[in-house]
Amino acid sequence: MRALWWRLWHSPTFTTWGSLGVRLASVVLLLPFVLVRFAPEEVAVWQLITAMFMLGLVLEYALAPTFTRLLSYARAGLAPVQMAALAPSALGPQADKTHVDASLQAVFGTMRWLYPRLAVGVTLLLAVLGTWGLAIPIGQLPHPREAWIAWALVLATFPFALWGGCYSAALQGMDSIAPARRWEIAFGALQVGSCVTVLWLGGGLLQLIATYQAWALLSVVRNRSLLGRLHAHVASASVQSNPAVLTAAQGPTWRSLVGVLFSHGVIQFSGIYYAQVLPAAEVASFLLGLRLIMIVSQFSQAPFYTKLPNMAQLHAAGQPAAVLQAAASGMRRAHWVFSACAVLAAVAAPWLLELLHSRTSFLPAPVFALLALAFWLERVGAMHIQLYSLTNHVLWHIANGVTGTAVCVVTVMLVPTLGLMAFPLAMALAYLGFYCPFALIHSRRAFVPKLWRFERGVSAGPLALLLVGLGAGIFLPFVH
Repeated sequence: MRALWWRLWHSPTFTTWGSLGVRLASVVLLLPFVLVRFAPEEVAVWQLITAMFMLGLVLEYALAPTFTRLLSYARAGLAPVQMAALAPSALGPQADKTHVDASLQAVFGTMRWLYPRLAVGVTLLLAVLGTWGLAIPIGQLPHPREAWIAWALVLATFPFALWGGCYSAALQGMDSIAPARRWEIAFGALQVGSCVTVLWLGGGLLQLIATYQAWALLSVVRNRSLLGRLHAHVASASVQSNPAVLTAAQGPTWRSLVGVLFSHGVIQFSGIYYAQVLPAAEVASFLLGLRLIMIVSQFSQAPFYTKLPNMAQLHAAGQPAAVLQAAASGMRRAHWVFSACAVLAAVAAPWLLELLHSRTSFLPAPVFALLALAFWLERVGAMHIQLYSLTNHVLWHIANGVTGTAVCVVTVMLVPTLGLMAFPLAMALAYLGFYCPFALIHSRRAFVPKLWRFERGVSAGPLALLLVGLGAGIFLPFVH
């Protein structure tokens, strides 16, 4: 038992699951308080403000994978001038361990220079677009002043949250995922506990958001301190842009940014769009279902995404067979986790909301089932895109740009007739019709020559579980 505990304690996958499990606790523990205490209009505003905050972090989602990859390349012995394009056949001779410390400091010094500047620009953009998106939902509240103060508080703390992303990315790039996640578990538990306590004592929307944002700022301080303690030689890098690092980062970053905007950004924006055209009760129901399936999706990413820094290092060292083996193991586990958690959510969520006498209802079973299937397709394509991106040839702008545009267009066309079903259907069609084929083709060219045998081994069983479980949730009355 001691050996097992030691292994789990130092496992990036299990500690990431622990971190995501704490986020799930925010649904299991915090969300019931919100649903019982808040009217549907207040629930919608709370979830919209959360969505705005997450939408603002889209840039960090694009920067983090790029700089995590560059730090992994540096750890493998590549100098900044060698990072712009990696040809697998030429990787072995490039490695030179004498470059490691200088390369790491060059990369992190550039991160420290870049992140604060971008944080200011994104905050200004979020202030304009976010305020516009919240105007109608907040206007429907009986006391809108408190909600506007809460939004101002989010805007005031947001730049620090984005700036702090450089420390989180550096910890991942240095393969210190497990210790970072252990601290996330502790802080996440305290954050959820504090928020539940605030609601228990009678706090409202403003007090809830203020407590949540305070812990977000403390998390930045924590990651900065942790990086300094674990990797002082990296954390001590001076704030200075390195032209070679910027050259290696700029292409992948802007492509990643476009990709994240048209994937994660479109998903977050769907709730904002629905808030402009659908009744508040339906918006609250959709945002609840969307948040739940996004947590399932994030929870399922751990077995694969925690392996990316190691896979990048293996790729930089010229070991494609080891990369493929790690990818297959991670994808298979990720699919099983997604399918099991999605079926559990479909069955348990309506029952729990009824048990709690929630003032906000859950999504109809067919809508949630289609939403879960769409997210499963997104996971298939996204993991293959991440695998191909180990080459530092990032194509997210094409894959997600085309897919996201299609999702937006089809959603707007279908909302007048299908209502809540419009977005899940548009997402499923776009990911099945373009995103997945595009990702699989490129993954096959770079790493997976026997694609269909590979995909059958990692996806067939989990997909069967998902379809049978969601079908039961729709057609069998005993699960309602």
